[in-house]
Amino acid sequence: MEIGIFRDFQLKSVKFTPKDNHYQIFDENDSLLYHLQSNEVLTIKVNHNKTINIKVPDEDIGNFKKIKIVSNFPESYYKIKGISPSSKERAYFGGLSCFSWAGHLDVVSLVSMHHYLIGVIESESGNSQGKEYYKVQAIISRTYAYKNINKFKHEGFMMTDLVNCQVYLGKMYRNPLIEQAVKETANLVLVDQEMNFITAAFYSNSGGQTANSEDVWSKEVPYLRSISDPFSKGKSTYHWTKTYDKKEFLTKLKQLYNFPIHDTTAVAEALQWQQEKRAKYFVDWKYHILLTDFRTDFKIRSTYFSVREENGKVILDGKGFGHGVGLSQQGAMNMCDMGYSYKDVLFFYYTNVHLIDLQKRYFYLAQ
Repeated sequence: MEIGIFRDFQLKSVKFTPKDNHYQIFDENDSLLYHLQSNEVLTIKVNHNKTINIKVPDEDIGNFKKIKIVSNFPESYYKIKGISPSSKERAYFGGLSCFSWAGHLDVVSLVSMHHYLIGVIESESGNSQGKEYYKVQAIISRTYAYKNINKFKHEGFMMTDLVNCQVYLGKMYRNPLIEQAVKETANLVLVDQEMNFITAAFYSNSGGQTANSEDVWSKEVPYLRSISDPFSKGKSTYHWTKTYDKKEFLTKLKQLYNFPIHDTTAVAEALQWQQEKRAKYFVDWKYHILLTDFRTDFKIRSTYFSVREENGKVILDGKGFGHGVGLSQQGAMNMCDMGYSYKDVLFFYYTNVHLIDLQKRYFYLAQ
């Protein structure tokens, strides 16, 4: 796997520290440049001429278009820290490649699928869940990775470490249950009726009902259907409220969507709007206010909310956290805590999908 890391920084230089003696540095032609010793600090910085410079404390190794730092030992790991700008130090299994892109230093984690999934699961799910839930996250994260494996190929890597792919913060606490879950679900992925990897969408909490894909992303997907989700109710991100001054709220509706705030009927509808089930539009389709746009513009947790007026204030009573399509993480965690299996969870949130071994998928596709 090639994962662009530190993507929320515009790096100019980093410090790389290997934690064993197995790391070697190669240039873009795979020529060996240097053999690093354990804890020997390597400084990597971008130059103005689209090259990068690498040096250790006692030697300037040189300037190159691209470097690769790899180990032939599967459990090798390193620590890396942004120098300019400064960042917290992180640890990663595997290797690293670096190159200059648009005047910045691009840093790419070269990691096995196994260690990538361990990092993703802990980054996305935390360190305190049971193994059954980690199996759920392992399968949907593996499925996501294979479906999106070339998403950022044009930038020189497969995926990023941010929420536009899957959050990946590298080697963290390494809860042994996470690694066991990855091993016990090895090669298992979710596919649709045509054996294509599904869009294994997930988020924090559904608010009690998941969303249809077309109500959020415009495209209808047969396995991403709205369902009643009692397992997400009562969890930490299930309920939220947000309060606005009435004048501020109406002015914003006017400015953003040209809402007719001088129409008393329209205003009454907006200030006493109840969303019993997830909808696509705010108030009514005739105003063309997509709830996905409303969520972004008003900076609220989900599109699943109702509106009421009280003492000159407008109160949004909301449910859930996230886009609402696919699997609710808190609902899935609750299901596992109640004794449901990882298969029960997957088949509850994704409609009419198949759980299959990668090798069997390749066999079906080859027929």
